[in-house]
Amino acid sequence: MPASYDVAVIGAGPGGYVAGIRCAQLGLKTVCIDAWTNSAGKPALGGTCLNIGCIPPRRCLNLPNSMRISSMAR
Repeated sequence: MPASYDVAVIGAGPGGYVAGIRCAQLGLKTVCIDAWTNSAGKPALGGTCLNIGCIPPRRCLNLPNSMRISSMAR
């Protein structure tokens, strides 16, 4: 069954998913096309940067600081 879209975003990395969200917010019928799969082989949006590249290491590097801040709040 063919579908009709106003916008096709190729790649759901840091730029693609933001572009897709903005197009949808503007009322455009939007599709995101991405070939990324997670470790289980299932489709996953976000690409390398969001899944294994930039974002996860930053989250891990920031974890000790977050834990220190939360312990000070007690």
